[in-house]
Amino acid sequence: METPHTQSIDDQKDFQTQMFDMLSVIITKHIADAVFIMEEVGEEFIYKYANLSALRIVDKKNDQIIGKSLQEVMGRISSKLIELYRHAKKSNKDFRYRDLIHIEGQTVYYETNLTTLSDDQSHRHYIVAVVRDVTDEENEKMKLRNLHEHYQSIVQHNLDAVLTLSENGIITSVNQAAVRTFATEADRLVNQPVSALFSVGTAFNAVNCIQKAVTNGPHELHFIPASTAEGTAIVVHAKFVPIIVQGHARGVFMIIRDATCEQETKEKMDFLYLHDRLTGLYNRQAFSTHIDELSELTGDTHSILCLDLDNFKKLNNTLGFNAGDELLKKVAGRLRTLLAEKDSLYRLNADEFVFLLHHTTQVQSKHFADQVLSLFQEPFNINSQEYFVTASIGISVFPADGIHSEVLINRAAQALQAVKKAGGPAVGFYHNEMTPAFPDRMIMETHLRRAIELNELSLHYQPQVDLQNGEISSVEALLRWNNRKFGAVPPSEFIPMAEENGLIHTIGAWVIEQACLQLQSWGLQGINHIRIAVNISPKQFAQTDFDQIIMNALNKYHIDASLLEIEITESAMSNMNTTLVMLKKLKKVGVKISVDDFGTGYSSLNYLRLFPIDILKIDQSFVREIQSECKDAAITKTIIHLAHSLGLEVVAEGVEEMAQVSFLRKEHCQKGQGYFFSKPLPSAEMEKKLLDIG
Repeated sequence: METPHTQSIDDQKDFQTQMFDMLSVIITKHIADAVFIMEEVGEEFIYKYANLSALRIVDKKNDQIIGKSLQEVMGRISSKLIELYRHAKKSNKDFRYRDLIHIEGQTVYYETNLTTLSDDQSHRHYIVAVVRDVTDEENEKMKLRNLHEHYQSIVQHNLDAVLTLSENGIITSVNQAAVRTFATEADRLVNQPVSALFSVGTAFNAVNCIQKAVTNGPHELHFIPASTAEGTAIVVHAKFVPIIVQGHARGVFMIIRDATCEQETKEKMDFLYLHDRLTGLYNRQAFSTHIDELSELTGDTHSILCLDLDNFKKLNNTLGFNAGDELLKKVAGRLRTLLAEKDSLYRLNADEFVFLLHHTTQVQSKHFADQVLSLFQEPFNINSQEYFVTASIGISVFPADGIHSEVLINRAAQALQAVKKAGGPAVGFYHNEMTPAFPDRMIMETHLRRAIELNELSLHYQPQVDLQNGEISSVEALLRWNNRKFGAVPPSEFIPMAEENGLIHTIGAWVIEQACLQLQSWGLQGINHIRIAVNISPKQFAQTDFDQIIMNALNKYHIDASLLEIEITESAMSNMNTTLVMLKKLKKVGVKISVDDFGTGYSSLNYLRLFPIDILKIDQSFVREIQSECKDAAITKTIIHLAHSLGLEVVAEGVEEMAQVSFLRKEHCQKGQGYFFSKPLPSAEMEKKLLDIG
């Protein structure tokens, strides 16, 4: 019969058995971790227990591992595991390690916790291994590690200096570029306030940017001065980027680029933008900028002195561009000697210099201009040769004559042109009477550029009459321009304009072609014996392909070259070698060559001897006074007799009276041209006159 005590012990054993069975079920079926229990037998560890998770890890069934040794189950990695198990037993405390296993091309990470158990009665020793799959955790750690390494790469290997700052502007870390930029050791930068790197004013801006970056996002400062530990001044470009952690700014990255070279380059570019490369003076852009600054001020008078060298183009062409540049530099050097600190000097283009004098009266600016002109009393030494150069000055006044740079320059230029026209060198002020003509000239030039396109140009013809029999065998083609705005513009106005702006080449070629077209038209009507004389500008005559232009026109209209006469002036003959080469080319083409306005220039008689000239035209200034001025009559006779002795034909221009005709006829001048015979006639009227005579 059982006693109550015996029954209690049995109940307790039943409860323990039930609890063990329950724990076994939980461990076996419901715990995700793998559980292995191994008994140490001699030098081996024998599997005594493995739950379902453990069986999945080793990919075996229960009867394939229970009772088997560690070496039999785990194969080549067993020796490493045995070593770890023995280490755990020796330490007699929980031991944890991680390892990885490659399964079907994937890497799986496991964390194993080893616990040693001993049965003192049976002297048996066990190892309980709890194994957990920590692949996801390891992958996350690897991602974080990679991100950290990426961050370190961006920071540590950045060519720009990167400084990590606290919210209060204390440097907490720096990269190697920062060490190089500030020429010091890292530990001398860390824990220092960033303001110590900059001057007082700049430090305030830097601290302000840190605060803005923390509250509002990234900020930057362009080209701020800083200094190295060695005291060397540098210029940096700084960016302030907030460090955001869990949505809150925890500090600032300050990224600094050494912009010293960039700033120097910018300053050089700014200098080149505002300065003339040849002389180093301010240029037109600088002048416009400075005048714009003046326009913001009131109550002050400032003078603009526009200086231009007289005959610089001629000197430049004679001596060459290098000598011309050398002269301009020497002129700039002299002009600088008069420059006050408050005033400015500019070179706008070519030989045009401008002084901007601040706070000056008209009397003061005139006195200064006279001082400038006195600088040109001494010669300039160019290539060991002395040259005397003169200059003229035109003056406009701010704000009386304008407040914008272009207006002031134009008006000073108008005053300058008036001085030059009066003979210069001198000084002249702008006045209102200059305004109407100057814009008209600019507008006129614009219209002239489209004159051919708009069919505004035409040729009129003035006959050259045989003084012995009254026949017409040649005519002079005279260019006319009838503009839709200005009406009939005199050649004395638009021809010089065309020569100045280069249009003379296009217009001159058009005249030659129109003369050939006219000869073709007359030829078709039976007028075959008339020669047309065309005036040629010295600039046209200087063209190297001028003979080809004439040949092309003659061939295009199938014209006999002897029916075209080229009139050149004495000024076109000044360069003897060049002139002789071109005249020989023209004679080879077959055209006639005449010298216009003979006797008014400085031609050497040697020209007449050497050059292949056919005709001399006596200038009308001699013909006009042959009845009243003995000298003019004597000169006219001499020219006629000289031409005859050289076998040249003579044409007298400006014949307006019968007495002049009688004189010329008596001296055996072949032809006369002037209003006594006919004014210049349009093509249709000249054609009718020739047909009536024929």
